[in-house]
Amino acid sequence: MIPTINSGSVPLYSHLLIAFVLAVAGFCCLRWLSARVAKGPRFLLVNILCRPLLALPWVLFLLYCAHFWSGEGSAEVGETIALGQKILLTLYPAWFVWELSLHIQPIVVAMGGRWQERLSYSVIARTLQLLTVISTLLSLAQVFGYSLSTLLAFGGIGGIILGLAARDWLANFFGGLMLMLDRPFAEGDWVRSPDRAIEGHVEKVGWRLTKIRTFDRRPIYVPNSIFTGIVVENASRMRNRRTVENFALRYEDVEKMPRILSRIDELAQQVPDVDSQEPHYAVFLRYDEYALVCQVRAHIKRTDRVGFLKVQEAILLLIAQVVAEEGAAFAYPTRRILANGSIAK
Repeated sequence: MIPTINSGSVPLYSHLLIAFVLAVAGFCCLRWLSARVAKGPRFLLVNILCRPLLALPWVLFLLYCAHFWSGEGSAEVGETIALGQKILLTLYPAWFVWELSLHIQPIVVAMGGRWQERLSYSVIARTLQLLTVISTLLSLAQVFGYSLSTLLAFGGIGGIILGLAARDWLANFFGGLMLMLDRPFAEGDWVRSPDRAIEGHVEKVGWRLTKIRTFDRRPIYVPNSIFTGIVVENASRMRNRRTVENFALRYEDVEKMPRILSRIDELAQQVPDVDSQEPHYAVFLRYDEYALVCQVRAHIKRTDRVGFLKVQEAILLLIAQVVAEEGAAFAYPTRRILANGSIAK
């Protein structure tokens, strides 16, 4: 005998076939629309939630089947189908939130530059994932008949025991949380600690460990709790780098020295990538045994090592050019042999 919904009505299989055809049609329409949606910020959420949205017709189809099939079998079958419905209705919304947490960065970028500076992608993503997992597990526990108050009470006692047994793990966990909230550095930054032998580029900031790649390409895994007690220097966030160079002129060039220093200071500020808004000078520093020691100071906008060295090289060549154009010369230790055979410096 073919099952029916009610006596004398259309067989149940006909309803299921119609629902299946509608699900296929809905899936094809959504897939067609998603393939033609513009890849821009206006449709960003649609592109991110594409997979859960494509699964929506099949979720509705399963719920429709469960709704009508639950009355066609025994009580146990009906209870099992009802349980499956509740599990599906719990997991499917969690899927949406999980997909959002995996694509936090493009969402924040689409919100504008101000939000990019204020918000941390990893903090938002991992907070959403943690809240989603906890709320989903608690919801599933209620679905299976467990009391929420009992679970929370048991979780409080278990949390105390777990905290005593895993103090180091929790210290690293909260250390990672502080790193994500305070943001002393981000992935890709070059960091250095004068307190510890830690220097390199940050590759990953995890909940327990931070991975740093040293300049000889070796990875260092640092527990996050260490960063709460040490000084960390973030070289990637420098506004500019300072260069301070000394050079020595001969004593016979003392009259030419004011013009040489004035020209060097003026021309150095015209070098590309030199920050003229920062303090700068070219001054006479001191009298040395054999030379007049001068000093040039400038701030360079390029913070990467190669770019900084290129601009510093241009300043050094400029110094040599000005000294030569003014008819002066660099001083270096010399010795003179006098007529009586003695040596004079």
